[in-house]
Amino acid sequence: MKKPSKRSQTGLSGHSLKTEWLAWWTGKAPVLFFGARFGGLVALLYILLAIPFAEQMLYGYLKTNAWLSNFILNLLGQGTHVTEVTIASPTFAIAIRRGCDAVEPTWLLCAAILAFPGPWWRKLAGMLGGIVVLQLLNLVRIVTLYLIGSRFSTGIFQSAHLEVWPTVFILAAIGLFVGWKGWAHER
Repeated sequence: MKKPSKRSQTGLSGHSLKTEWLAWWTGKAPVLFFGARFGGLVALLYILLAIPFAEQMLYGYLKTNAWLSNFILNLLGQGTHVTEVTIASPTFAIAIRRGCDAVEPTWLLCAAILAFPGPWWRKLAGMLGGIVVLQLLNLVRIVTLYLIGSRFSTGIFQSAHLEVWPTVFILAAIGLFVGWKGWAHER
């Protein structure tokens, strides 16, 4: 019996399975590495948040958000005061809890920037700029939620709190990443 030729083993095109796999890997490796780095950094956030020390730091951060938001609300003539993480007036109160802190969208933005290839100085600049923008946006969120809650129905407040603002933060984080990516890779 005659041994099959090399051409019949590799197919009509002359490509072997190894060649096809290497071509696939070459095209997908950057995306896979980005996904692995990004996923690892996101996992790190949730590991850190499970540590009691991080929980204490987060509570201090929530108190800071409450005090800053209260300051802005008083500039707007709302007559509010703060107790721990609660901003209150005689007619309405809002408590700043985990999830109302912009930690996750900020971490996701920073994780995406760190996972993506680019010069370190531009990564640092992008992260610092993104942190500032998202933290200021969070103060706007808290203030607007207080104003909505003190003037409108619970349904409107819940919709703004659970649907509108989370969407705004997702879009803001994605927009900041896309903007950073374009800036970080301009020649």
